[in-house]
Amino acid sequence: MIIKYPLIVILFFSFCTRVFAQGAIQSKQYPQNYFRYPLDLPPSTAGSFGELRPNHFHSGLDFKTNSRTGYPVHAAFDGYVSRLRVEFGGFGNAIYITHPNGYATVYGHIERFSPEMEKAVRAMQYQQQSFEVDFKLQP
Repeated sequence: MIIKYPLIVILFFSFCTRVFAQGAIQSKQYPQNYFRYPLDLPPSTAGSFGELRPNHFHSGLDFKTNSRTGYPVHAAFDGYVSRLRVEFGGFGNAIYITHPNGYATVYGHIERFSPEMEKAVRAMQYQQQSFEVDFKLQP
């Protein structure tokens, strides 16, 4: 026996989800002229958010740095370092900054941490006896 109703239910659910999600997205007021570009270079991206990669969707923006490393990375706005992470893949060395407006920015593929951050990372690596660490910090 073939049941035709599930398709109708799925289409109706899909329609309702789009309508309600679109309303929620449109009603959200995002900050304007709040964040700055994190590099002292002309803005240029090498990878975009949601871009399809061989085995995943890209979860950030990659900025071009003229094939050089070592440029200083600036916080996009005031805030505090709320999380530090070191991993073999993914973001590699990552810094999470929480901003007063409730948003957070993530800075991945960082070549090296500041001396204070490096000290905190090393201490956590020894404490957990692991190269890969992921820990939160208080404001």
